[in-house]
Amino acid sequence: MATKKEHLLIDGYNLIKASQLFQSQGDTLERARNRLQQALAAYSRRTDKHITLYYDGTGASPNTTSTSGPHVTIEFSRYPQQADDLIAQAVEKKHGAKWLRVISSDRAVQRSAARHKIRSTCSEDFLDELTEPIQAPSTPAPAPTRDGTEADPSLDPGELDQWEALFRKEADEEPSTPAPTRDGTESHPPLNLDELDHWEALFRRETDR
Repeated sequence: MATKKEHLLIDGYNLIKASQLFQSQGDTLERARNRLQQALAAYSRRTDKHITLYYDGTGASPNTTSTSGPHVTIEFSRYPQQADDLIAQAVEKKHGAKWLRVISSDRAVQRSAARHKIRSTCSEDFLDELTEPIQAPSTPAPAPTRDGTEADPSLDPGELDQWEALFRKEADEEPSTPAPTRDGTESHPPLNLDELDHWEALFRRETDR
């Protein structure tokens, strides 16, 4: 079963007041709303989340409009209702919905969400999500360089040929006189043919891994 996309219920003016990104000195509320709505539209496209944005309205304000794109719905309250009331009604209808999340720093709004087992995030923390840059795809880590100290270094065919030639030379140069008894403490013990075959088989197995 596919997981339902997250749906955010955002207290619009609360989010605008939490940052100077949306409202500069002398700006109108309409301009601040437009800036917020543009940022949320980009966020919803990037994250594939649906957003309902709530504003305090007046009797002259339209009840519902959707001008920010297909993933952002904008709702104005009608006096005497406030945006907080619309959010409270929405969470009550969706009691316990794990895909729903409220964005507001208003304590009353957060308590209402908690009563209905709906997650909430304060506006200041949500701003970090909203302004987070798009993550570039990770690039594969370069292969580590080998200095011969690895516990189990692999051998390429060229290295294998060098080792085979070295041990073959050691065996060919071995004197015909009986080999002295060896106790493993010699600094450079000679190799006999059986040992050579053993080492060749060992290094061939390392290469074939």
